[in-house]
Amino acid sequence: MHRRFLLQAAPASLTLSAPALAQEAWPGRGITSLVGVAPGGTADLAARLLAQEFARGLSRGRPVVVENKPGAATQLATAELARSAPDGQVLLVAGAPFAINPGLFPRLPYDSRADIAPVGMLVRNGLMLLVPVASPARDLDGLLDLARARGGINLASAGNGSMSHLAIELLAQRSGAPLVHVPYRGTGPALPDLLAGHVEAMFDNPSSALPLVREGKLRALAYTGGTRSPAAPAVPTLAEATGVGGLAAENWFGLFARAGTPAPVLDRLAAAARAVLEDPAVTDRLRRDGTEPSPMARAAFAAFVAREMDGWAGVIRARGIRPG
Repeated sequence: MHRRFLLQAAPASLTLSAPALAQEAWPGRGITSLVGVAPGGTADLAARLLAQEFARGLSRGRPVVVENKPGAATQLATAELARSAPDGQVLLVAGAPFAINPGLFPRLPYDSRADIAPVGMLVRNGLMLLVPVASPARDLDGLLDLARARGGINLASAGNGSMSHLAIELLAQRSGAPLVHVPYRGTGPALPDLLAGHVEAMFDNPSSALPLVREGKLRALAYTGGTRSPAAPAVPTLAEATGVGGLAAENWFGLFARAGTPAPVLDRLAAAARAVLEDPAVTDRLRRDGTEPSPMARAAFAAFVAREMDGWAGVIRARGIRPG
């Protein structure tokens, strides 16, 4: 099932400056932006912010639709993009699962590298490593010592192959500590068990983790981003807490088009997306949830996605991870 939303103009609180691209109207019927998750999350928010700008600029009165098509770890939405014409009229907002899936699933209904063209990075954030306030672990070293002393501790995740799962496996691989993965069907079911102490720890996005940390219900031991989160600057990164460089696991979302879309069309999309992320109202809105706007040029974003695919495929092979 999916939901369709027609966006004709931005709300007053997020009104953007006039587009710098004073060009002819977007060709064809308009723009459809696919999102492989349900409404309400960061990817959905990013897609709607883009749609607001595209409706005012690129489409020039033609409809801009955000279409949520959750399922199969975002494969349904990605496969629809891969079946579309290379004309920039169908786009995809996708993130870390796009880069994880090639290493996780033996077969995909599309070729992630050949069928899809990266347009630009939108937003990114690390994950918070959380424990209940009653946990004896006061820092990451304490949690790893606890795991070794007990012969293993349970860490919840949002599901097999999710970024919260791969963060567990990455930390276990680099630290050698016996960390046991306990998959849930999303963050919603996992957090109550963490709060109740039924699992010892969990990696989670700042948007859902920080309110519970601020209420004193959970303790944040580390952050998986490359640098500390501006929303929680006192929380060390995993690399800082362990002394192991390159220990990072980030959720990110970017804009993609069908491979073969003409370069001038991709350039216009990339420029319009950058304009959204440079608007102060949009930046403030995203940062309140612990998400950082991260505009990235097309070539740099393509290289980033390729590195993510290769890196997570290596972790998946090394840890023997299989689809859930």
